[in-house]
Amino acid sequence: MYFATQNNTKVTAQRGGTALLPCTVISQSSALVSWIRRQDFQLLTVGLATYSSDERFLVEHLRHLGHWALRIKSVRTEDEGLYECQLSVHPVQSVFVELKVVEAVAEIVGAPDLHIDEGSTLRLECKLQSATENPTFVFWYHEQNMVNFDQLNGFSVTPFQPPATASHPSHLHPYLFPHPLEDDQHELPELSSEEQGYNLLDDDRLLQRSLKLGQDSAEPFLTPSSSSSLLLAVLTIKEVHLRHAGNYTCAPSNARPASITVHVLQGEKPAAMQHANRSQLDDGSKPSSRSG
Repeated sequence: MYFATQNNTKVTAQRGGTALLPCTVISQSSALVSWIRRQDFQLLTVGLATYSSDERFLVEHLRHLGHWALRIKSVRTEDEGLYECQLSVHPVQSVFVELKVVEAVAEIVGAPDLHIDEGSTLRLECKLQSATENPTFVFWYHEQNMVNFDQLNGFSVTPFQPPATASHPSHLHPYLFPHPLEDDQHELPELSSEEQGYNLLDDDRLLQRSLKLGQDSAEPFLTPSSSSSLLLAVLTIKEVHLRHAGNYTCAPSNARPASITVHVLQGEKPAAMQHANRSQLDDGSKPSSRSG
């Protein structure tokens, strides 16, 4: 037996994110480890050297533990497929890893339209679906204006800390929300070594945590749930006024944004209809400029 990683291990990554394909060698042989993309038989890496002209491919080797992970940055849809981790013994030994690429999307509960009475409290929930990485930030927009910090106009944005994934610790950047999280269970961790400008090759602990779930199981270890979604951020307006009507957009840093149109009702009529009626009344009440 040469590999701890099971054959046909499946990995799911989101488009634009990072994929980490595990390959753990338990053989004491000094043979070289290579990664090959099977769809075009492109040699990607040999040992720690990258042979591909595509700089998105990189080998991460965990010292003394036989981990030879293939990291793919800025994942594209065309990266999906089968990859081979090959050990140059005689005969050649290989283990295959299948990469599936998904697109993360935001969802606003109640979209595409929401009707609310003037004076009521508005609560818009933004959720994330099909994600394998947590966003660094989530911005809320009213029309074209970002409202995360616009408390003067009645907007309040509350972030919810998503759970960390195997290779991506959870962190919503603390400077992107007007108030720090107060719940100790959702304490914001320090920025990862990658964000601080260091190569994860120098951090065995992070890579070991990333790979351990891929060693003993052929099941995907970064798999988004199609039946559930993560609550990211809630926009609240305690007392809605006519000016709060319009389009609202939730835009996570790493997912397709979502929008909803809020209609503010004054009596039985939406705010837009009220404005139209008032405009007609104003026009009809203007004195005539003609002289007899």
